[in-house]
Amino acid sequence: MAILRDVGESVKELLHQKIYELSDENSILFDSPADIEATTTPKLSMFLYQIVENSHLRNVEPKPIGIDQMRYSPLALDLYYIFTPFANNRETEVIILERIMQIFYDNAVIKDEMLTVSLKESGNDKIRVIANNLSFEELNKLWERFPNKDFKLSVSYIFTPIKIPSEKPDIRIKRVSEKPDIRIKRVIEKDI
Repeated sequence: MAILRDVGESVKELLHQKIYELSDENSILFDSPADIEATTTPKLSMFLYQIVENSHLRNVEPKPIGIDQMRYSPLALDLYYIFTPFANNRETEVIILERIMQIFYDNAVIKDEMLTVSLKESGNDKIRVIANNLSFEELNKLWERFPNKDFKLSVSYIFTPIKIPSEKPDIRIKRVSEKPDIRIKRVIEKDI
């Protein structure tokens, strides 16, 4: 399974379908903004710059599977992406950013046909898209990671939760098959 790759591919396909300026197959790249050179056709850097374990889903209890098994909860991650357009003029770059923001506003939850089959099979049937409103200082610090590259207008989003199934074997459990007789317990307690 390559779940992180499939998340990127699902988002890339969504953007390809909705942004006319990025309809060329090679117009959306997973490369860092530092690795993209000036271009005659518009391009978009969709750069995964941080992966964080989702602390809210860290201690989820195992789920029942059938009547005699429990499955360990998956590892839940938050993926931080920065989207940076490259074009011959700033106007086209701003149009691309506007479309990205509109698409993620309209699709705050990526689900159903927007996801690859392997994502759904791994338990990722819904992925939330959250605007990551970086301050100007945070954005500058992020761009410091890209040496010799001028600052460009960008937007950042968090995709969450991304579930990676546990490889631990399922837990076998014994279910209570009959109800204990409460009267016996009361008699014993009374005698004590």
